[in-house]
Amino acid sequence: MKLNRILSFQFGIFFLVAMLLSCVSSVVFDHQFYLDLYERIHLAEREAISSSDLENSIFMMTDFVEGKRDDLNGTITWKNQVQPTFNTKEIRHMKDVRTLWQRAYWVMVISWILCILAAIGLLARNKLAGLYDLMQGLLDGLACFAVVLVFFGFWWFIDFTGFWTWFHTIVFPGNMDWLLDPATDFMIVICPEEMFSSMVFLIAKKLLAGLAPVAGLCILARKTLPIYLEVHDLETDKQLSV
Repeated sequence: MKLNRILSFQFGIFFLVAMLLSCVSSVVFDHQFYLDLYERIHLAEREAISSSDLENSIFMMTDFVEGKRDDLNGTITWKNQVQPTFNTKEIRHMKDVRTLWQRAYWVMVISWILCILAAIGLLARNKLAGLYDLMQGLLDGLACFAVVLVFFGFWWFIDFTGFWTWFHTIVFPGNMDWLLDPATDFMIVICPEEMFSSMVFLIAKKLLAGLAPVAGLCILARKTLPIYLEVHDLETDKQLSV
């Protein structure tokens, strides 16, 4: 039925959107991710800045974006001078990033809700047969998502700088505050290119790790559910005929 197909596709798409944003959240706001990265690339030694200033600055920034704090007030010792952690341009940019994440957060929440409602609707309408529709919706969503992931993954692999520049021009149209100067903007020090490439890789890794068993379950369900439902219908017909 047409409604079943709509609910099935809705379930698949919103499940994938919610999964993606959940993975983004789990990486971006994980303090340990930054500690491990800074140690691995020896950022404190490379930039001649204390580890405590690095850690306090990045945690201040991520906590601000996540909504755990309301300001970006702090000081650092950089280039042998004590100065505010972030300048006016950087603060403007982080306010934009915070707004962007707040919108993404609600997209994630609403996607999970719509995903659950679609699943309830299908199961309520079709009982066990609704499981088949759910699995089909996930597979359809995965097929669409795989095309997008392969395209952007390939772009990220061959030209990460170009990919990252394009991304910023899309999410911050007409706003160039994200173009930072390493000579004057400390934010570019605590957010080196290695951080973003590692972040994208880890998000993709977590997403694929979560989707792989789901895809396997979908394929298994598509093969076994029709057989089970056919046997179940035959047994039901026999009982009714007796």
